[in-house]
Amino acid sequence: MNQTTNRSGLPAKPFVTDEPILHSIIDGSFIPTFVIDREHRVLYWNRALEEISEIPASSVIGTSEHWRAFYKKQRPCMADLLVDGAMQEIPRWYAGKQRESTLIREAFEAADFFPELGEGGRWLRFTASTIRNEQGEIVGAVETLEDITDQKLAEEALRESQQRLFQILEGSPIAAFVIDRDHQVIFWNRALAELSRIRADDVVGTDQHWRAFYGSKRPCMADLILDEKLTDVKKWYAGKGHPSKLLKEAFEATDFFHDLGEGGRWLRFTAAAIRNSQGALVGAVETLEDITEQKTAEQALKESEQRLHSILQGSTIPAFVIGKDHRVLFWNKALEVLSRIPAKKILGTKQHWRAFYGEERPCMADLLVEGNIREISRWYQGKYSKSKLLKEAFEAMDFFPSLGDGTWMRFTAAVIRDAGGQVIGALETLEDITERKRSEIALQNAHDELEQRVEERTMDLLQFSESLKTEIVERKEAEKKLRKRERELKMKSNNLQEVNTAMKVLLDQREQDRRDVEETVMNNVKELLAPYLERLKKTKLTDVQQAHVRVLETNLDNIVSPFLKTLHSRYLNLTPKEIRVASLIKEGRTTKEIAELLGMSVAAVDFHRNNIRKKLGLRNKKANLVSHLATM
Repeated sequence: MNQTTNRSGLPAKPFVTDEPILHSIIDGSFIPTFVIDREHRVLYWNRALEEISEIPASSVIGTSEHWRAFYKKQRPCMADLLVDGAMQEIPRWYAGKQRESTLIREAFEAADFFPELGEGGRWLRFTASTIRNEQGEIVGAVETLEDITDQKLAEEALRESQQRLFQILEGSPIAAFVIDRDHQVIFWNRALAELSRIRADDVVGTDQHWRAFYGSKRPCMADLILDEKLTDVKKWYAGKGHPSKLLKEAFEATDFFHDLGEGGRWLRFTAAAIRNSQGALVGAVETLEDITEQKTAEQALKESEQRLHSILQGSTIPAFVIGKDHRVLFWNKALEVLSRIPAKKILGTKQHWRAFYGEERPCMADLLVEGNIREISRWYQGKYSKSKLLKEAFEAMDFFPSLGDGTWMRFTAAVIRDAGGQVIGALETLEDITERKRSEIALQNAHDELEQRVEERTMDLLQFSESLKTEIVERKEAEKKLRKRERELKMKSNNLQEVNTAMKVLLDQREQDRRDVEETVMNNVKELLAPYLERLKKTKLTDVQQAHVRVLETNLDNIVSPFLKTLHSRYLNLTPKEIRVASLIKEGRTTKEIAELLGMSVAAVDFHRNNIRKKLGLRNKKANLVSHLATM
């Protein structure tokens, strides 16, 4: 190329000092590169670009079809926009993908995905810059391209991996949060939001994660891990945590958080460092597991064990407990007294047999721990049975000459299992039944003696039975005669009863006849004699005749007076005059007729009628006096 001068008159630097050398440099570069001139024609298309675009240089140099390597249809490349000086158009074609180069003036760089480039498309980072001549005029543009597909795929895989990790953490039932290098929260999952009652939106982007766990600001374990202050971790969580046995640069602890939820919560939490691919510390993750129910259960179990220990220790029933290794774990005071062996001398040893036997041999608890159920029959043959109250328990009764001064014991051994069902030991309880056994022996002796006496008495009874049989036969004969006599008496009694019945009927009939006679006499006197006597009294009689009438009247009264007494009893408390009036009323006599017969006025008869009704309880009633008297 010819040398020229610039406007100052000084020789200008040549645009290309040696074109073959420049061509060799561009063509030999491993960076895909092409150069276009002012008319957008391709001047250079190096081998690296041929390789990536699969377009030979010979088919594109001298043309304006360089766009074919990158796009499906014709459109400007970044070099074309620089050649035209249309820098303002670059954001339109590469919106959100481009930026001005910080290294070269009048140069722009961008990154984009080109689906038409190669198989399946390629990610390219490309830079375009203007080429000016000595006069400063734009004469072309060069565009270099860097294949960043592998980097982009790695970044995408990393993003997907992070997204999957965040999804796993978000869906995990274990509460978790992540902080970055500046201690800012970048992740706060749903489980932690539920546990802490703090929404992710209220804490992400802040350093306020401590609010979920503490009443005042202080570092969480993740903060201390992030600052690589292991000494401070041990200080803040002294006696509560330790380095993780599973993760490097991780620490785990268990603590009670008074300010978490209602009433506080027990948490098991682990904090671990997060490093990037270069090993730089970029953050920390802390996971928290709510173990309140577990702690509550452990506390309840501990209290239950303490209560059980207190119950066994204070029990009057001797008892001991051995572990899976047959070592004594528990030896209560009652057993100390019974065996005369202090607990401190036996705990942790396998010498519990000393309390019961003169030489070493297994106790029932040892056989249960080993699961040697068949061995029980060998050591306790005829003395044991399976417990009816406890599962996996056996009970037995035996005499222990080495225990005290010799003791009869009833003992029960039962398996102890953990929550997983594994055998962890056995419990054996003992009951001193010496006194009972002595009583049973005494009772047995008394029973044997009683049987002897019963046998002797039986012989006596057999002899007595023979004499009794004779007596029974005699009694049966007497009973036979007695029954015959009873039948005869019964027949006589029945006959007598029939006679009595007939007599009663005759007496009743006689009484009725007597009453009928009385009624007849009374009626005859009243109807046949009394009226005429009354009329006679009203006639003119001499003194002698009147005397005779009075005597006649007196004698008649004496005759009927016994009948009047009977009538008086039938008519309750009526006077003799009222009885006469009542008798005539009963016969159906009118008031006027009664007055004439009794020599009374009609008013006197009415007076007596009213008194009769009153005494018979018929006053102020519509009952007919004649009908009522007829029923009496």
